[in-house]
Amino acid sequence: ATTTIAPPQPNPSFSASNSAKRAPWQERLTLGPGDVLNFTLFETNEDKPTEAVIGPDGRVSYLQAENIMATGLTIDELRAKFNEELGKYYRNPLTIITPVTYRSKRYIVLGSVTAGGVFFMDRPMTVIEAVARAGGLESGLHEQGTVELADLTRSFLARRQQRVPVDFERLFQRGDLAQNVVLEPDDFL
Repeated sequence: ATTTIAPPQPNPSFSASNSAKRAPWQERLTLGPGDVLNFTLFETNEDKPTEAVIGPDGRVSYLQAENIMATGLTIDELRAKFNEELGKYYRNPLTIITPVTYRSKRYIVLGSVTAGGVFFMDRPMTVIEAVARAGGLESGLHEQGTVELADLTRSFLARRQQRVPVDFERLFQRGDLAQNVVLEPDDFL
């Protein structure tokens, strides 16, 4: 008799990219200042991609469609606005918009990490992944041994000015992956 071994299944707690359920901000991914987009106008002389950055005021321009408000819109909603505006200059325009880089969604990591700061959410991110991206927890030498300098009992995750229930001590010292929550834009760690 032959035995079939099933491939290992990913642990959904370990990585945000394996999560079956999306966070509300992922269900309707909107654009914002700093996002970089490629524009192309299908089947015209303007069919070479043009890169454009959404400005600090939330607006973006392409060809004759200038200062179109992009902040808060999805790619499809922005495409419709460009098609409408470019329709004044082209017959049945079909604007193709491809995201290059999302820079409007970010999170902040401060405290006893190697390299804290502001990080862009280029994909779904968990607490462990965010700390790893910040270089990991700081460590130092104590009595010829390496010790973590982070005070995990006082560490916290803040979202919309409220604390999210995460036990950092259980997560980092005991490996309790139930504490490895998925971050949202503007989270503070």
